[in-house]
Amino acid sequence: MRKEMMELDSVFPVDMARRTITFNTVSKHWHPFPELGLCISGEGWFHIMDRTYPVRPGDIFVVNQAQPHIANCDPDKSCRYLFIFFRPSILETNEPELLLPFNSQPFLVSNRIPGELPVAQELARLIQQMGQELEGRELGFRSQVRSKLLQSCVLLARYYRSLLSAGEWNALVSSFNRIFPALEYIRAHLTDNIRLQNVADHVSLSPSRTYHLFKEIIGDGFKEYLIKMRVKEAQRLLIGSDLPITEVYLKSGFPNHAAFYRSFHQLVNMTPGEYRSGSLWRPNEIR
Repeated sequence: MRKEMMELDSVFPVDMARRTITFNTVSKHWHPFPELGLCISGEGWFHIMDRTYPVRPGDIFVVNQAQPHIANCDPDKSCRYLFIFFRPSILETNEPELLLPFNSQPFLVSNRIPGELPVAQELARLIQQMGQELEGRELGFRSQVRSKLLQSCVLLARYYRSLLSAGEWNALVSSFNRIFPALEYIRAHLTDNIRLQNVADHVSLSPSRTYHLFKEIIGDGFKEYLIKMRVKEAQRLLIGSDLPITEVYLKSGFPNHAAFYRSFHQLVNMTPGEYRSGSLWRPNEIR
């Protein structure tokens, strides 16, 4: 599995890709931000984590950050997609529950929304409009894309909410609202010597309860999540700056060289130097 060497703009972190998939032309990969995918034409398969979904025209795919995935087709088939990549920070929303499809393991019941559903058709329209705006880059395109992305998140949150009972929804939102300040705290203190106790104190919970909330909502334990966030920041700095690798690991919060290289290689399957020197994948290219 590889990490796609792609970086989003720091000011406006949204981009798109049009891709034609044929048999075994794409390897399993992941990237540190969510994506929305629309099947434009053709048939195939979409493998996300340990699930395999059939692909038909109009289907929508929601992929969380760091979920390993791969699109494929039968030998005599091909499939065309439009993908939107973004960082949730672009939304600047005061309703964190709108980010549940991209942050919560239990909320994302299925990565696929069948194309025959009305919500998929509305999402397809918004995704195509975002693609056109990002390609045309005319006056005001950023505002248009941000607006349509927010509409998409509202539709997704309402759709996945409809798949849960009232009790399941209330429990999930309650847990997410408890853990969300912890995620914000980690982002703000990424370079500090953060421990589970610090985060637990910040959200006024016991360390045990805080740990279980991370596992329940995020799918990772506290330490796993912290390391992933630090590796994500290191990836951003390696691609987006000329900082020496020593400064990269310090600015991304790693305590020493050995811990940085070990964690980076475990998650990215290459050294920081290899990652930086590799050819950058641009989102409007087909690979």
